[in-house]
Amino acid sequence: MSLVPELTRSSDDRVNWTVEVVRSKATCRTTVRYTFERIAVIYGKLYFDRSLGRATYSTLAHLWKQGFAAGSGLEVPEPLGFLEEASLLLLRRAADTPLNELAVVGTLQEALTAVRIAARWLAKYHATEIPGLPVQSPCERIEILSIADARAKVAAEYPQYSPLLIGMLHDLHGALSTHKSSSRLVATHGQFRPAHVFSDGKRATVIDIEKICLSDPAKDVARFVHSLKKICIGEGHNPERGDELSREFVAEYRMLSPSGLGNLAYFRALLAFKAFAKLLKSHKVDEDERQALGEMYRLEFERTTHGNAFQGVAA
Repeated sequence: MSLVPELTRSSDDRVNWTVEVVRSKATCRTTVRYTFERIAVIYGKLYFDRSLGRATYSTLAHLWKQGFAAGSGLEVPEPLGFLEEASLLLLRRAADTPLNELAVVGTLQEALTAVRIAARWLAKYHATEIPGLPVQSPCERIEILSIADARAKVAAEYPQYSPLLIGMLHDLHGALSTHKSSSRLVATHGQFRPAHVFSDGKRATVIDIEKICLSDPAKDVARFVHSLKKICIGEGHNPERGDELSREFVAEYRMLSPSGLGNLAYFRALLAFKAFAKLLKSHKVDEDERQALGEMYRLEFERTTHGNAFQGVAA
């Protein structure tokens, strides 16, 4: 409580509070929400890896000082402190509406405004230096090998898809040959997707800044576009809206950072390939959604690789 100024200023000797688990990830952390009556709502992240919690607090504190504080319009939640003995990071909640909701239920104009602000946040973040970050290869050649192994397992379970998956892997390998070595490595978010962006139409606050490293900025842009399109199909049943919002997001980012997206097509193809192969064996979606998502992944893959893996394959 000493880390939250409004609690120490409270005239009540005793403030009632509640705590609830928001999300629990078995290999990483548990997120909880503390509600102090009508005074404050504070989020806590309990880390299994204390060093990750400490590093996340350090990164947020650095960003807060580098222009991402409340009132800047392009923000991160205020980091209040890291309690070593509990491996607990405390931070203020991100106000406003998550962009994954605006993309589906908001008006088109509200959603377009929100994705533009999200692009501005990402461009500003990519232009900010964060000391001490590990470097991750932007080429991801090793990931191509791991994908090939995983797709072989899918093909073994569903042999009818084997020719298609092999063809896609060849097309992706062809796209890899045009993958440009980038000398511009930036601090990438690693999980930049609509659910982690909160907006009121005038500002954006981004959460879950943990899987950060120095890498290709196109990775973050590709992941956002991939997630945005999936949301508009899976929850909104509106692929055209997903396409329009994605184009607006990329256009806004290009205007602010025109030299950072040389490898965007490759990373979009990579995500589409992984998602398509996963969809083939998924039992978590109904047939209509499977068809819609499969078509989206197919179009995304073909547009970005200019390949022919799907020629002769029934839709």
